[in-house]
Amino acid sequence: MAKYIVTVTPPTPNGDLHIGHLSGPFLGADVFTRAQRQRGHECILVSYSDDYQSYMLRRGMELGIEPFDLAARNTDLIKRSLAAVDIRFDNWMSAQNNPFFRAAVEEVFNAARDAGALVWKTTREPYCRHCRVWGYEAFGRGLCNFCGHDSDASQCEECAQAPDAAKMENFHCKLCSRPHDWQPVDRWFLKLGEYKSFLRTLHRRFPTRAPLDTWVEGVVDTLEDWGITRPEDGGLDLLPDGSCRLHTWFMGLSGYLAAVREFAAQSGQPDLPDRFLTDPKARFYHFLGYDCAFSHMLVYPTLLSTLPSSRIGQRFIPNLFLKLDGLNLSTSRGHAIWVAEFAQRAPSDSIRLYLARVAPEQEGGDFWSTEYEAWREDVFGALIPEILEAGRRMSGTGAVRLPESADPEIVALAARLEQCADPETFTMKGMAGVVEDALRQTAARRDTPSAMAAMALFLAWAGQPLVPRLSAEIVEAFGFDDRTWQSAVGRWTAELYLAQPAQ
Repeated sequence: MAKYIVTVTPPTPNGDLHIGHLSGPFLGADVFTRAQRQRGHECILVSYSDDYQSYMLRRGMELGIEPFDLAARNTDLIKRSLAAVDIRFDNWMSAQNNPFFRAAVEEVFNAARDAGALVWKTTREPYCRHCRVWGYEAFGRGLCNFCGHDSDASQCEECAQAPDAAKMENFHCKLCSRPHDWQPVDRWFLKLGEYKSFLRTLHRRFPTRAPLDTWVEGVVDTLEDWGITRPEDGGLDLLPDGSCRLHTWFMGLSGYLAAVREFAAQSGQPDLPDRFLTDPKARFYHFLGYDCAFSHMLVYPTLLSTLPSSRIGQRFIPNLFLKLDGLNLSTSRGHAIWVAEFAQRAPSDSIRLYLARVAPEQEGGDFWSTEYEAWREDVFGALIPEILEAGRRMSGTGAVRLPESADPEIVALAARLEQCADPETFTMKGMAGVVEDALRQTAARRDTPSAMAAMALFLAWAGQPLVPRLSAEIVEAFGFDDRTWQSAVGRWTAELYLAQPAQ
């Protein structure tokens, strides 16, 4: 049995979630966790509220609300939205004033400093005298010095690089649009440039999915010292004078560690963190958006390597961006579908399955509203009710009979499913394809009850991670008991094993 800590990049709690958030890390991590548990692995699914984000300061200023109060309000909305589509975290930690979080931030910072990975130096940083704000992230904007796209000086959403404000064109204050002054600031930096060889070797040994596999190769060569403290901006102060205010992108690894430790304390499992973190066979599986690649794929492996007691490995499962009806999702233009509202007018399983089938895993995806409505009517309005009714008719006449021999079509689908669910080759989109094929094959077998029941049983198994409610409905409609379930799964497993080529 393997041990996995599954993480989701924490959303900035300045609003609720839309389908773009859902189609990437959130649904992917939930499906991954369910699939691994189904196969007997021990998983912890965690994330947290990114309360110390620089953008929370700006949003609070715009609304006249204390940033932590705004974060708490929106975190409640986010949790309700996730629950509405059956996404369940073991722990969703609130970072603000959290002793687990602070302790983990101090631990990671001190380990990096003690390992010689940090340097203290003076640099000139952008400051708006008119608005009295620093332009480290939320309050500064310009053209990325790597790709020319409009960006802040933190992580570019277009190229996923970490832009340098001093090299960005048209850099200005986000509040008043004036150019910044440049003032000297004493800051801590992570010496990322010294870890090029380590990072290159790590990612060549454990490549992530395209296009981030080639992205890493190009970015590693550009690495330099990376600022980790931002006096007078968003972040967590480790010193009372404000000189060690660590920003949120540095603190992400700490957030995941803290969320696991808080979960362990709440669930009465004090040994749980050490069992995972000191096991060289255990893994972090980080689900992240493309725009978070720099921090997750370059900074966090570097920081993890400096923790003396850590033996756990890291893997990265990124996604690109989802469009809506051919256009970028935009909350400012009102071009978005909010998860909570969506879940009120559509079955949660239909949302999960459709977003999985259009997930932007290795290329951008698109959610077409008219296509979704037609698909939902076909699958959830006609196909699924027909299957469930057939199952009720069968179970109403006695125990459902299954074929004596293995079904080659089911074995083929099971082989596809195992490939898609494997942690090293995981694809939620591929799993959705298996579920849809099983749905249509189940319906096509309506004239052969035993064959239909066999495919329905596989559908219930394959659908557990993606469409959990439908899976339970199929089990109930066909009257499948635990013995039938275990026998069938054992048969598929045996057939798959026999089908493997000799070593």
